[in-house]
Amino acid sequence: MIREKSSDLIENILLLLLSINLVSGIINYSMLKLPVLKIQLTSVILLFVLAILANRFTVEQITVGAICIAVTFISWMFYGATSEFLFLILLMIGGSLINPKKVLQLTAIITTCSLIFLFLLSKFGIITNLLFWKNGSYRQSFGMIYPLTFAAFVLYAVVSFSMVSFSDNSNHIWAIVIIILAITLNKYNQARNDSIALIAIALLFCFNLNKIPNIKKITEIGLISVEILAVGMVFLSKIIPNATNMYYKMNSISSNRLYLQNILFSNYHPSAFGKYIPEVGFGGQGQQVQGYFYIDSSYTRIFFMGGVILFVLFMYIIWRLISKFIRLGLYRHAWLLIIVMLTAITEDTFSKLGTNILIPIFLCNEQVIKDSFITSKNSVKSVKRKIKFEF
Repeated sequence: MIREKSSDLIENILLLLLSINLVSGIINYSMLKLPVLKIQLTSVILLFVLAILANRFTVEQITVGAICIAVTFISWMFYGATSEFLFLILLMIGGSLINPKKVLQLTAIITTCSLIFLFLLSKFGIITNLLFWKNGSYRQSFGMIYPLTFAAFVLYAVVSFSMVSFSDNSNHIWAIVIIILAITLNKYNQARNDSIALIAIALLFCFNLNKIPNIKKITEIGLISVEILAVGMVFLSKIIPNATNMYYKMNSISSNRLYLQNILFSNYHPSAFGKYIPEVGFGGQGQQVQGYFYIDSSYTRIFFMGGVILFVLFMYIIWRLISKFIRLGLYRHAWLLIIVMLTAITEDTFSKLGTNILIPIFLCNEQVIKDSFITSKNSVKSVKRKIKFEF
């Protein structure tokens, strides 16, 4: 009894620290201009330290976590890489001891409330609603530093909510809600990729995936495919010959990303431990900038700025997580993460501390996932059957 109370207390403190990290991370990408970065980083450090003191890690978590910390620390201290990757790993390790269902519930609630709050502030003129001209109309950022940042948070909130709030059965009402969100983001943020991702998520709720023949094999193929695409994206400018019709077409489809990646390969070379790469983006300005250069792909960003070793580790971690969902028969969960991985091909949000709000569940062990998503679900079903029988 005492041990259970102690365990619950530790988890509640971890959830509190995670809440602080979430709120400060969202504010850091908003137009509120509050000095919250130190608060965010401190919450991550405390989360990590408390998790270490709790000492409930598996051998795999200890091994992978230690290697990731060593790699990101060396990259930061000796190769000038950003410390953001180190804090990502600390958050990943610290969050791995919390019930993933509670993490996702908390993430969905805090992110949704924060976005609504920022949206209202921007509409009432309390904070700036940055406007970016594109394709004959203005893209609105709704209180964030960039329209795509707002859209990415919406996507991740939908994913979090989708993972914890529904049974395996279809849910057409939720699918319609997601489609409305997709249309809204496409109209006001011009967030094409996130809108497509939301449509794909809506389709997941049109069926009971567990009843689809060979769904396990199909999901495994989906995982393999997205991992190959992630690696392929890093070398896309090398794969497609420069100054060819295919190059120009792909560059147009990817909003000039292929051209920028070509510049990246021309000026920098991949290394084991990464490096610092100066970037000039549109975020927080709402106007054209001189010498624009930005790495949009999360995978390319990790590969160059975090290093080849971290890239391999990151791909392994996400592979293991989705594989756990597949083995447990949580196919919708697996596909939700596969869709998020697809958006990371052209967006940087998957590789950033403040925007990848799913990071805390990445190192969760299989038994914890089973207890959170399957055991609890079966308990609810048995209670419902009992109530129905007694009635």
